[in-house]
Amino acid sequence: MSLPHPPSRPRRLLRAFAGVALAAVVTGSCSLDQEEQVRAQVQDWVKLGETYYFFSRVNCTAALFEVKASRISSKVKKVRDVEAGMRAISEEIAVAFEVEGLSPTEVTEEIMNRDLPMGIGVLSSGTGGKDCMAIEMEEAYFNALLDPTSALIYHPTAKFTVVFDRRNRRIFYSRGRTS
Repeated sequence: MSLPHPPSRPRRLLRAFAGVALAAVVTGSCSLDQEEQVRAQVQDWVKLGETYYFFSRVNCTAALFEVKASRISSKVKKVRDVEAGMRAISEEIAVAFEVEGLSPTEVTEEIMNRDLPMGIGVLSSGTGGKDCMAIEMEEAYFNALLDPTSALIYHPTAKFTVVFDRRNRRIFYSRGRTS
């Protein structure tokens, strides 16, 4: 019994390059989101400037955009208390929480205290993009989450969170893959 001959060197190199090219195509097409798609989802709510950061892979997306205006558009439901926001979420309406004195983290905690499954949905969308964030972005995102001047925007059907960091005129976008 004879063993098959190993492929010649040129054939092995050709196979290796073909494998690398295929991996590049597969990796590029396996992003959870595309930048243009994310911008389109958010630009009706907040006037966007340039993209500071965008990264997406199969399980997460994180983005950071400049904001050109300080207010949230009327094209998203704005609420001033957590209860009204929870009603919007249960009706599957995108909602911007502008609750005076509460940071996005505190809003999420309030939702969790009142309705744990709903709160976990908000929390998981807000943390879902963390694996796609650069270290510097993680720190800035964490600070925005704790800032009571920031607003939390949650889209219950698309399962993404936007944190409008008014102090620094930017928004953070976070989404993780849902099962």
